[in-house]
Amino acid sequence: MLRDASGRLVMTKGWKTFFIIMAIAMLVAITLLSIFLGIAKSNEGKWKTNTEYNYENAYYTLTDSLLNMENNLSKLRVTRSENLVNEMLIDVAMNSQTAVANLTTLSYGGYDLSNAIKYCNQVGDYSKYLAQKISAGGELSEEDRNTLDGLYQSTFKLGKSLGQVKESLVAGGKIVDGLGKLNGDFVSIAEGLVDGSIEYPSLIYDGAFSDSLTDREVKGLSGEDITSDKQEDRIKKILSDYDVSSVNFIGENSNGFDSYLYQVNLAGGQIASVQLAKKGGAIVMWDTSFDAKEPTLTVEEGTLLAEQYIAKQGIENMKGVYATVSDGILYVNMCYTENDIIYYPDMIKVKVSLDDGKIVGFEGLNYIHNHTQRTLKSPSVTEGEVSNMDFGGLSVKSIRLALIPITGGKEILTYEVFGNMDNYNFYIFVDAETGKEVKVMQVIDSDEGELLM
Repeated sequence: MLRDASGRLVMTKGWKTFFIIMAIAMLVAITLLSIFLGIAKSNEGKWKTNTEYNYENAYYTLTDSLLNMENNLSKLRVTRSENLVNEMLIDVAMNSQTAVANLTTLSYGGYDLSNAIKYCNQVGDYSKYLAQKISAGGELSEEDRNTLDGLYQSTFKLGKSLGQVKESLVAGGKIVDGLGKLNGDFVSIAEGLVDGSIEYPSLIYDGAFSDSLTDREVKGLSGEDITSDKQEDRIKKILSDYDVSSVNFIGENSNGFDSYLYQVNLAGGQIASVQLAKKGGAIVMWDTSFDAKEPTLTVEEGTLLAEQYIAKQGIENMKGVYATVSDGILYVNMCYTENDIIYYPDMIKVKVSLDDGKIVGFEGLNYIHNHTQRTLKSPSVTEGEVSNMDFGGLSVKSIRLALIPITGGKEILTYEVFGNMDNYNFYIFVDAETGKEVKVMQVIDSDEGELLM
């Protein structure tokens, strides 16, 4: 998939397949934390050498994701087949998640891409909403189609502006140098999409538990500030599954809170990246390169390994609440649990390789932003009353209390009702105060694992 002189998409034989393969391979290989632009000038040459490959992977994956979003949004304007529409909407949602991951990667070190991240999150969430609407027997309204058309036009502008970096790359330049152009049209367009100076239809759906971290108070950090040096022992404990050869401090970052970034050389030539919060030294993120192989462990075994790892890091009362497998890697969502209540805002994500059981990644931003001691009111509705509610033909498998985030940065205590109907799994959240249903999520199987909608 390429662009012609006007910036429009042109399909060439084999190109789409190539991009899809590259996107999957690159996403697995990207070390999210090793591409820090805000570094000291004296380290710039060494840093560019070490991170060029990872940055190039992130850039191409982002480019491919935006092109696929654009292509599917364009096709949605003309197709009326229910099956095709649903398939394209899910594809847009999947690619938006990939785009957000790589925009986050590029945002470290001074590039404020929060507006682009917010835009892609909204496109993905809206696509999930429409796919769910169709799965429930509905159809796209004229307003829905007008919205999709506006999103296509906006995504086209965003993707075209990103192409400027490719021009410098093709001309023989370095991707790190070319990314300086993100301060130009790309950032301007992304800002315009959010602040209203570039018009696109308003979106009406906030995805499940996906409130933006932007402008959110940081509640989960405590303790004395740490220094950037003498953190080797701490990092070796974090990377306990690996033989650490050396630890190199890369630089500082400030994105809602101050943190330090390290590049870690592992035995065997692997490289890991670790980000620690300055306040208290909490783990923000870490990731390492790995080769996905045939799984030998079950989801239950992998989830147990994730829980054991979290406990060894001194993070208490965390429980695996949802897990999915993609390309031999288990992605475990772990939440703080107290008095049998699941606290969804206090989430940590852990990646486990199912071939050897090694932990290969960690992301704790939600936990850092949200974890705090709360005083919750006792439920006005009992579990028994919820079990007697009418959920249609749903076969209820479990009911438990769960604190969930809602629009506006608020939280409410709910009963999470999990069940199955027509070979689909559903999560229904019932307000523990009013007894009203406040959110429903369905688990959809896709080529890239399970998707909560």
